[in-house]
Amino acid sequence: MIDFRYHLVSIIAVFLALAVGLAVGSTALTGTAEQALTAAQHRLSSENKTLSKQNGMLQKQVAGDQAFAEANSARLLAGLLSGEHVVIVAAPNADPAVTSGLTTALRQAGATVTGQVSLTSAFTTTSGQNEATLSQLALNLASSANLPAPAAPASAVSGRQDAAQVLAESLLAGSVVLTSRESAAILAGFQQQNLISVDSGNPASAQADLAVLVTPAGPPPPQSESQVLMAVASELRSAGSATVMAGSVSSIGSGSVISAENSAGNAVSTVDDADTETGQIVVVQALRFLLDGKAPAPYGAEPAAAPSPGPTPSVTSTPKPSSSVKGHG
Repeated sequence: MIDFRYHLVSIIAVFLALAVGLAVGSTALTGTAEQALTAAQHRLSSENKTLSKQNGMLQKQVAGDQAFAEANSARLLAGLLSGEHVVIVAAPNADPAVTSGLTTALRQAGATVTGQVSLTSAFTTTSGQNEATLSQLALNLASSANLPAPAAPASAVSGRQDAAQVLAESLLAGSVVLTSRESAAILAGFQQQNLISVDSGNPASAQADLAVLVTPAGPPPPQSESQVLMAVASELRSAGSATVMAGSVSSIGSGSVISAENSAGNAVSTVDDADTETGQIVVVQALRFLLDGKAPAPYGAEPAAAPSPGPTPSVTSTPKPSSSVKGHG
């Protein structure tokens, strides 16, 4: 029989070996590990300084580009949309800087902005109001204005697409031209149900020809909300002459409404940096391209594209003063 002292000596030997290993590791390997960590720290610090310098240079470059665009926006936009009427439709959480900047750019291009209509979360949230109820509301409002009955294909957002169709026809002079009273009645019907708000202008007084749909800023909305906004864009395009979907740089990325629209094949043109002076100019140019018969396309920062060659503004040339030659007496 094995003596208990034998087991005790074995256990003590194991712990002694572990202690010796830890002591050797903490002394012999400390210098090597410390040198490696120090070298890595210096390398990362150097890379960080390089990236910070590059970032600073890029920020200055962007600031310079925006300053150039702001200084030359009147020249770049003059006359591009003369005689056109544009309505701005804003999604919930749309950036106010985008809508105000676009209003200014559109007016510089010679367009009349009939007004801004904002969709509420009740319009875009499919889990809220029942789709069948919304379809019935759209049918009632269409009937009161002698519009064809909306008939969206069955889907998770069919009720909202029916509503989008009637709303678009009240805002845009497409195949059906409504009186200002009929348009106002439709807008009032949607307002009473807290589905929209009229934030500026009087879009019912004169139907527009063109539309700009401003998407939400910040993180991407739920997929169902993107589907609703894509349906709204599609109905605006069908009711008017041209539609552009515009958003801010913060909304770039997978899952955003603009990315979803681009992935679906672009029923409308998109601009993903409309919170910049450059992007606002591109929105106007994109509308001009669509009016000229060009196909819808993605523009902005992510696709790194713009309407090219840029549409020529209608700038009135000023006659040069005639040169006079003095004679010698």
